[in-house]
Amino acid sequence: MELFWLVILAVAVYWFFLRQKPSRKVEPTPASTPKYTISVETRTSSREDLKIGYKPTGVGGFVIGPDLPFPVTLIGLDESDVAKLVTAFEQQNDYELWAWFTHVVAQKNVQCKELDAWIMEAKPKVEAGVERLIATSSEWAQSSDLDKEDLLADMRHVAVSELKVRPADLDVTWTLLFDEPHDLTVDDALLAHFKETPETYQLLLRVISGGSKVQTAQAGDYRRKAFDELYEKGFMLRGKEIAVEDILTSMTMKQMQDIAGADAPKKFTRKAHAIEFLKELPDIWQRLEKVMSFRELFQIKPIAGVDVDELAKAHAYSSAVARVVLRTIRASVDSQRLKSSSLEDYAEGWELYSEDCCPSCQAMHGNTWKRLPKNLPPYHVGCEARVHLA
Repeated sequence: MELFWLVILAVAVYWFFLRQKPSRKVEPTPASTPKYTISVETRTSSREDLKIGYKPTGVGGFVIGPDLPFPVTLIGLDESDVAKLVTAFEQQNDYELWAWFTHVVAQKNVQCKELDAWIMEAKPKVEAGVERLIATSSEWAQSSDLDKEDLLADMRHVAVSELKVRPADLDVTWTLLFDEPHDLTVDDALLAHFKETPETYQLLLRVISGGSKVQTAQAGDYRRKAFDELYEKGFMLRGKEIAVEDILTSMTMKQMQDIAGADAPKKFTRKAHAIEFLKELPDIWQRLEKVMSFRELFQIKPIAGVDVDELAKAHAYSSAVARVVLRTIRASVDSQRLKSSSLEDYAEGWELYSEDCCPSCQAMHGNTWKRLPKNLPPYHVGCEARVHLA
């Protein structure tokens, strides 16, 4: 009987609260309204392949994406290479291209017409900027030749950063303007040394970008295994096998000042002065071993018939060209995908993201539009600006 009344009470309470709860009509979400999530790193909301295409120039080159916002013209590639490049972007597998394309650029000395044109225009502007800085410098006139080299490097960095239009990456810009190798075929001589051991050659290329400068790799460093192997095979020097001047060159001014201690006649202001002073100290090796592990120091060994520094420049230059070309195409493809997507039908507005680009594009950062603009990035070779949903 008691159970019966408990059941009656529960039903009455449920009925009471049901009457008090207001009815609410649920509006169904239209099936035709898809949801998109767009972030700075998102390249497209659609996984549909985009037809990019290419066409020969008639003078040994190919235009990649003739209908893209910013087509690029590459000279030196075989048509099979071009097809592979375009297909990867069409199928959105372009992040796998980096190692392959860098190797192709180095092997075939690939040129980009738009990049070469920018370099021709930018170099005189940088030279003019450096001349202006020299004219206003209080140090230049009384500086030694070595000090002038140091000053010149600083002035070039300033002049490059002031370029209104340039690739977004400053280090890449510097390489393209100042580190073009004298001989782009310098790696051909090295290849002859490793015809029977291509794996060792690939390993050497991974570390040779540092040139003949001393490189530090602590235990656990991702480069350490490669350095150890190359040392064992006789391609690298290690520790005290390295000239003390080269070790000092790899150090910072503060490190050298600390090593000199009270023996320094005055505070070092130029690296050349610090090196000249320290290398003449009779106990320099004892001083160095107190602040560093010699086992962590490595340096590429001279290779007969090969200028390692020139090879490093060639490798770095090829990498810079490959980076600019790939990033330009990627930005262009991203913009083209926006045009061909259905996002415009649902977007409330668009915004330009260009905070980390060149000064010209930075000035446009945050620009907004109600409709997708006709003029989409990239705005120049090496441009990494993007348009996103506002």
